[in-house]
Amino acid sequence: MAGKKTNRGQAIDMQGLVLANETTVAVGNMKVNARGDQVNTEGQVVKTKTEQAQAYYQSNPKAAVKTVSIKDAVDVTASKTMEQPVAEKPKAQKSSKPTSKPKAKQPKMKEVELPNGDIELVEDTEE
Repeated sequence: MAGKKTNRGQAIDMQGLVLANETTVAVGNMKVNARGDQVNTEGQVVKTKTEQAQAYYQSNPKAAVKTVSIKDAVDVTASKTMEQPVAEKPKAQKSSKPTSKPKAKQPKMKEVELPNGDIELVEDTEE
């Protein structure tokens, strides 16, 4: 892994730091080391991370990951019908009559503020 540089320009090998300190007890109340292994008060490994994971998946079978295919099963008869050329659809003829109705003319409205602060829509008579 590439080394990182500090603000002062010193190179730090982060991967090397992790490997050098993986048996050190982590800070906090979980009682684990940097690898995730459970440790006792003296810092000795009680249960490794892989043992914890195996125990979890044995006690919770529904949590296990299944590998499934998202593809449907291939139907041999359907693949043969796909090989046949597709007939073109006949184009619809355009009619000379418009299909939509013309919109009715709506009167112009304007907002009028009443003395109590309400707003009312009123038909606009100024033209």
